Amino acid sequence: MINQIPTSGQGRTPRGILMVGGTAIEWTGWSIEHNGVYEAGTIRIEAPAPYADWPRWTQQTEIIVDVYAGFPRDPQNYGIADLTLLMTARIDDLRLDPARSVLTLSGRDLTALFTDNKTDAKYPNMTSSAIVAALAAKFPALQTNIKPTTQLVGAYYDADQVQMQRQDSMWTLLTYLAQREGLQCFVLGRTLYFGEFGAVVSDAPYAIVLQPPTPQRPYPAANAEKLSFSHDMTLSGDVTVRVRSYHGAKNASFSATAKSTKTGTAIEKSATVAQSAQAYDFTFPGLTQADCAAKAKQLLGDIARHEMKMEATVPGDVQVFPWTPVKVQGTGTPFDTTYQISRISRSFDVRGFQMNLSCRTMPAQNTVKLA
Repeated sequence: MINQIPTSGQGRTPRGILMVGGTAIEWTGWSIEHNGVYEAGTIRIEAPAPYADWPRWTQQTEIIVDVYAGFPRDPQNYGIADLTLLMTARIDDLRLDPARSVLTLSGRDLTALFTDNKTDAKYPNMTSSAIVAALAAKFPALQTNIKPTTQLVGAYYDADQVQMQRQDSMWTLLTYLAQREGLQCFVLGRTLYFGEFGAVVSDAPYAIVLQPPTPQRPYPAANAEKLSFSHDMTLSGDVTVRVRSYHGAKNASFSATAKSTKTGTAIEKSATVAQSAQAYDFTFPGLTQADCAAKAKQLLGDIARHEMKMEATVPGDVQVFPWTPVKVQGTGTPFDTTYQISRISRSFDVRGFQMNLSCRTMPAQNTVKLA
């Protein structure tokens, strides 16, 4: 576990620094949000804005903010070397409130460099990793951590019937390639990652442990301020996904079905209600038999992830990112499982440093059967 369980009970002394152009700025509060692996993170900052600072802020044509946070050994004497870089963001909107002398900045992380620029080039004779490097090179301030790939991407376009002349954002192309390669694409700080993120930081889980009530404490306790779970009952039984396709070049039709079989016991079952699998049908053009099987398995996993969800408000942490698994223990229910983070929001103000996690089920691959 990356967090200490049980907690030590000692006081926390979190610290944060916001840097603009190499200079630390004053702030009264900030919040950042990572929206999963493939989406841009967002930021919102409130800062004091005395009259003398108005010209400096309002004449800027571009503002880049580095957000650092952490728990330095000496809370009275520290710098950015003692903290963790959580986000580098490009400010999209600046608002000045003269009555309160407050400046509000909002924007997105450097994923915005790719989402705001479009391309109609498809690079069919290049590998995914070469394309990622070529696009990243258009932004010299951005560093890269790219896992080499070997497959020429023209094969992907043929299989997916991609429109070669359609103009998409660079980020759409990058995430498409990542999904086809079975990799992840994410911007953290000033670095574009394209690969397997377990190699970037520890892939150990973040633990949320619930302690049941006791005679001395007639209520449950947890290392979370707020904790809630939800279960999509339509997905609680067996789920089947069928993918069908007509392949023009082969003049043949193909079909594959993936099924997830549940072994849980119903609390109450009515004999008058038919127990049948939840079935989903999809049709895609130009897939082979193997492509249909792979697509069915992928879609089954995507659907199964929505069966159980968990939300928690916990003390702020600088070790948790969208690829960090969250492991819940102690409920004595099927909610005791490992979750995948779909959203992390951190906030730091006079109330302290806290973190909100929205998670969904991380399904076990061995529950998937192909028919």
